[in-house]
Amino acid sequence: MILRRVIAHFRRQEWAAIAIDFVIVVLGVFIGLQVQAFAVERDRQKSERDYLTRLHGEVEQLLETRARYDRSRTKFSVDLLGAVKVLDDAEGITPLSLDQCDAVAGSAHTTVPPAELPTVAELLSTGRLDHLSSATVRTAILTYVQDAVRARDLIVVITDSGRDLGKAHPHLITHHVGASRIRIEEVWLNPECRTEAMRADPAFRNELSENAYMYNVYTTRAVLPVSRQLAALHAVLDAEMSIAHPEKNDVTP
Repeated sequence: MILRRVIAHFRRQEWAAIAIDFVIVVLGVFIGLQVQAFAVERDRQKSERDYLTRLHGEVEQLLETRARYDRSRTKFSVDLLGAVKVLDDAEGITPLSLDQCDAVAGSAHTTVPPAELPTVAELLSTGRLDHLSSATVRTAILTYVQDAVRARDLIVVITDSGRDLGKAHPHLITHHVGASRIRIEEVWLNPECRTEAMRADPAFRNELSENAYMYNVYTTRAVLPVSRQLAALHAVLDAEMSIAHPEKNDVTP
């Protein structure tokens, strides 16, 4: 319709009318493009909010899960180093505690704590990480993923290097199958450790010291750093989404 009108104006050489029609066409195209861009941006913002909301919930849930791993692995490492100290005292008479005996028997066993965030996996696999407008959030996500991968690879190396002391030294450690007791958040077989015989066996003590060192590396360089980076991601998401969490020591009247 506008084209026919422009042609008619052109034939009559109505230049002012032609200019007005041209402006109308340009404005129409411009406004149409702006409306389309607004709709696209609105959809992107909604998609971003959905991703951030899902990711925030997953991070909080994973933090709770990893907190149990952080506590148990840290305590296990402390018990293991304590056992090394007890056995290294050649003149000592103190027996290993139950927890220390548990740690000695399980010193070669490490697992990979959960670190997966389904929303992050979706963003990366579909190439939609750029849907998140905040460079700070994107950097925090990538840093967490890199740390989690690095920790997983380190745990594989540590696990392969561990020495199962119960199998290697059955005369020093006896597992009582069926007898169990509850530790913090976990159930363990109840091993029996012969402290004096362990203390007198330098080969055993060397193997235990190596296991203790590697388990400490496992805890301090693989488990805890990933949890700290996850907490950092949580803080970034809180700031981006303007979420404030009550302090744990706050008392609600």
